[in-house]
Amino acid sequence: MATTAGEALLAYLGQQLAELRQQAPGVRSKQPEGVHQMRVAARRLRSLLASGRPLFDDGAVEPLRDELRWLSGLLGAARDPGVVRERLATLLAQEPAALRGISGAYGPAATRIDGELDALAAAGFDAVLEALGNERYVQLLADLERFLTDAALSPTAAGDPGARFGKLVAKDRRRLQRAVTALPARADDGGTRDAGLHEVRKAAKRLRYSAELAASLPKRTGKTHAGKRRRRTAKRTAKSARKIQQLLGLHQDSVVARQRLAELARRAQDRGENAFTYGRLHAKEEGLAAAAERDFLEFWDSSSRPALGGLRTKQSPS
Repeated sequence: MATTAGEALLAYLGQQLAELRQQAPGVRSKQPEGVHQMRVAARRLRSLLASGRPLFDDGAVEPLRDELRWLSGLLGAARDPGVVRERLATLLAQEPAALRGISGAYGPAATRIDGELDALAAAGFDAVLEALGNERYVQLLADLERFLTDAALSPTAAGDPGARFGKLVAKDRRRLQRAVTALPARADDGGTRDAGLHEVRKAAKRLRYSAELAASLPKRTGKTHAGKRRRRTAKRTAKSARKIQQLLGLHQDSVVARQRLAELARRAQDRGENAFTYGRLHAKEEGLAAAAERDFLEFWDSSSRPALGGLRTKQSPS
């Protein structure tokens, strides 16, 4: 059993690396769920290397995080178009028949959407399959294995896992608060509000992963009253951070969907086609994004505060 913070973190990272490897066959079979789970494992590894940076020598984790970012980006390019496609298909099916077009079940808009996003997904899968067969991916796995075996730990890593992980969670909690406080006003143009909400989501994701790490410690390592309290707090924090991640994930999905719709509308106009349906879907997506943001702000200002350690934002919902 791990007795120090460094040992506990390395053991947990080893579990995530095993998950990364386990999902590879599904990815090679072009299974969307395999792509999703491999991406989650890569993101969790990258996030925990960032949160746990104080436990390692300066600069030790950055090369690994850079390569995990590369892998996550490829996996996202393979999966995200399918997510947007399903989202837009649902919205399009809710449109009045007269507005769907005149050819096919849902008209040319559905054909264009499917063609665009299917092509993007196919290109993404091809890039992932190529990556999994090249030296860069093999080297990433080897570097991760070597890091878990021979990581250069800092003096901080010798501390008690419960207490040390509690400090890591507190740091990530403050990071989330800063991201919320820094949100631009809604009146700002240029997508700065959307970008700010995306930063909040990323901060929530990092907090979730570090809190799940703290909550994963065996009960026998936290028999004291303080240890039990830390575990309970970590579980509540992870649950609330996951909720924020989910709410703002819906918002980010809408941002991406609207970008695709704008591109489709421009191409339709260039071809002399009617782009009205894309505009309607874009407006619906704006409404869904606004609803997701409202849900996040309500959650942040109510149930999230106690679970996130009493944090409170000065950000106004308006």
